Amino acid sequence: MRARFLAGLIAGAVALAPAAARAGAWPQDEDRWLVVNQFTYSESQTNGYGPTGQRVGHGNFKQFEFSPYIEYGVTPDWTVGLQPRFQYANLSVPNGQSGGGSTTGLAQVNVFARYTLYRWDFDVVALQGTLGIPGYAGKNNPQVAYPWTEFEARILYGHSFDVTDDISGFFDTELAYQIAGGNNADMIHSDTLLGIKDEDWIAFIQYNMTLGLGNNRGTGGNYDQYRIGASIGRRIGDDTWLVLGGYHDIAGSHVALGNGVILSLWMRF
Repeated sequence: MRARFLAGLIAGAVALAPAAARAGAWPQDEDRWLVVNQFTYSESQTNGYGPTGQRVGHGNFKQFEFSPYIEYGVTPDWTVGLQPRFQYANLSVPNGQSGGGSTTGLAQVNVFARYTLYRWDFDVVALQGTLGIPGYAGKNNPQVAYPWTEFEARILYGHSFDVTDDISGFFDTELAYQIAGGNNADMIHSDTLLGIKDEDWIAFIQYNMTLGLGNNRGTGGNYDQYRIGASIGRRIGDDTWLVLGGYHDIAGSHVALGNGVILSLWMRF
């Protein structure tokens, strides 16, 4: 039971990583739901590129995102889910420059299925496929909606452990290949999470890496990004947690680097 409960917590923790849908390696319990209502505010200096490598003007980029993450345990080995991403983005440019503006819309809908390859008492290995469906938004800069379909294949490994009699730990590491749409370059993603929890509190740190593979065409995007994050959460009900976190982009190329704050409500039922 402890490992199953940790599975929901890990899935919620990894779901906090911005951008595409992400989940922990553990399967969701059969006929059980996990819902993470996630709100993100981020700010960055664009220098010609937005936070997903898209071409935008030079200036200050602010973005609000609501991205509810939902997953369901179909069988003991199969978990399915989705994550729509609704955004408001604003780019303020210096006087006399063009390219500023604001846009609101549905950025993308990610649909995924995860299959458990191997599972032991404290370890699990899984495979996951995610389909990114284009959203819709107005044509004002900066661009919110991602206009192409994309696909990602991901391998996941998770490990849970005891720190003390009352404190548990968990570790999740994932590697993915993303086939980008349009003229953009394919990407490799590497995501790692380490956390601890007791009966009422949870805390974790994350590292997310994106590497562009350079096979973009024409003006298509190709970027690298390195991000760290940390979060802390408090139980507010039997299967409900309130979590506050943030992230910082420590390095990258051809992409806006910035900071973000994340507030989320996790519910399992």
